[in-house]
Amino acid sequence: MVVGIIAGGLPALIRSIEGAEDDVNAGIGEMDARRVGPDDVVVGIAASGTTPFVRAALSRAQTLGARTALVSCSEPPALLRETCDVCITVLVGPEIVTGSTRMKSGTATKLVLNTLTTGAMIRLGKTYGNLMVDLRAWNDKLKDRSQRIVMETTGLGRDEARVVLDAAEGSVKAAIVMARRSVNREEAERLLAEHAGHLRSIVGDPPVVRGT
Repeated sequence: MVVGIIAGGLPALIRSIEGAEDDVNAGIGEMDARRVGPDDVVVGIAASGTTPFVRAALSRAQTLGARTALVSCSEPPALLRETCDVCITVLVGPEIVTGSTRMKSGTATKLVLNTLTTGAMIRLGKTYGNLMVDLRAWNDKLKDRSQRIVMETTGLGRDEARVVLDAAEGSVKAAIVMARRSVNREEAERLLAEHAGHLRSIVGDPPVVRGT
């Protein structure tokens, strides 16, 4: 659901590829290669707000009907603002080491991206209160977490939570619906599909968040 694109491709993550961020054709090509369209949101990340690769990618994405946003740490030019539906400008001020945007700008950008993705996943129904319920228990850590989430949201004991999770084939959401609505897995999955995966509209409000 979230696809990362970097100028220069994956090799640029471990070795600097000079000039990649200035390649406007590559920015356009990435949007075409990913088949960006009206169902997508493209978020450009450019500390300076002027990176040619990002600017070209956003312009192409807009042409293809996608919603567009820019995250920058400097005021972007007027033309780029017009290209984007949303501009998130985090003015962090001069870097401690001039030009080293991995410091303040990189940190601030990461916080913004965390907020965007977390907010999107909440709106998509992947949480219930403060609980991350849209998961399947494939390893021991996730099995334990899944059991604890089912216990907290249904009042079941550990053994009962394990049984309903097994019946739900590891789906925490389905297990919660099965326990709270006293239905089988097929009916739980039907209800989840009917309500776009949002538990609150199926089983009511989540438990109160307790302080630690």
